[in-house]
Order: sequence, then structure tokens, then C-alpha cells
Amino acid sequence: MVSILFIIALTFPVAVAATAFGIQEKKEWGRSIMFALIFALGQGVMYSLGSLLGGTFMHTMASVSKWIVFALCFSVAFRMLIDTLKIKNGTNLYLIEKKKHLLLLSVALGVNAFIAGLMADFMPLLQNKTPYVIMTTAFVWAVVSMMIPFSKMKLTVNSLLNVIFSAIIVVIGIAHVF
Repeated sequence: MVSILFIIALTFPVAVAATAFGIQEKKEWGRSIMFALIFALGQGVMYSLGSLLGGTFMHTMASVSKWIVFALCFSVAFRMLIDTLKIKNGTNLYLIEKKKHLLLLSVALGVNAFIAGLMADFMPLLQNKTPYVIMTTAFVWAVVSMMIPFSKMKLTVNSLLNVIFSAIIVVIGIAHVF
């Protein structure tokens, strides 16, 4: 249950980024689903890359593994809190003009998943199923966020949820230490 909660919290930035891609007309569904799939794929690929990289050297830090998990959880939460400030200012709304912009945004959103992947040896979430669950959760977050009409209230709720989910990640990191 904690692993699922961690994944839900970890993938929430996809919902925040998808806020800018609302679905107003029937003709926009295909484009929006493609955006959501690319965001989800970016999350899964970045987690997998992080776990591959972490698997090459993290075993050398096994003696301080609990503190490594805490530090990485803290860094993910810190990144999410920094994003919260951008949400309130409205500066996280992205304009996609070219396909490479979408790919860059997907990679940028996947950095938290990459960091979580680094600690996969010390905090295995759902073993080999983790990237698939991350991709599914990110896709659901993106589609739900795109379906909700844009408003000031949506930005406020995104900010609040971002703070709550970053706190959940820190609490999970603290719980892992003790």
C-alpha cells in the first residue's frame, strides 16, 4: 500500500504539467491522449534508467542505504515544492510548438521518477512491475487533469496536492530510516 501511495505521489507532477493541455473539443482527444502517453512513457523510461544506473553503483553504499533513501526522497519532495511555487505563479503552463518540446517536457517530468529509480535497490516498490504501474498512474493523472477545465481553482488544488504529495514522499523517506 505504501508503494502505491509513493507512486501516486511521485507521478503527480504529470497532472500539473497536463493542466495546460485541456480537452475542450472532440477533435483534441487524439492529440491529448498522445501527450498523456508520451508523459507516461517518459515516467516509466526514466524510472527504468534510474534503476539501471542505481543498480550499477548503489550496492557500494549499502551501509548507508536508509539515509540514501531519505536523501533521495527529500530531493524529490524539494523539487515538487519548487514546482508548487511555479504552479501558483502560473509559470508551469507549457506551450508545445514542436515535437522535441514535448519530449523535453516528458524527460523533465521524469527526473523525479529517475531519482526514485536510483533507490530501487534499497526501496523496491513493486519489483519488476514498478515501471508499468508508474506509466499507468502517470497516464491516468494526465488524462484526468486534461479533462478538468482550466481555472484558478484548478491551479490552487494542484498546488495543494503537490504540497501534500511532497510531504507524503518525505514521510515515506523518514519512515524508511526508522
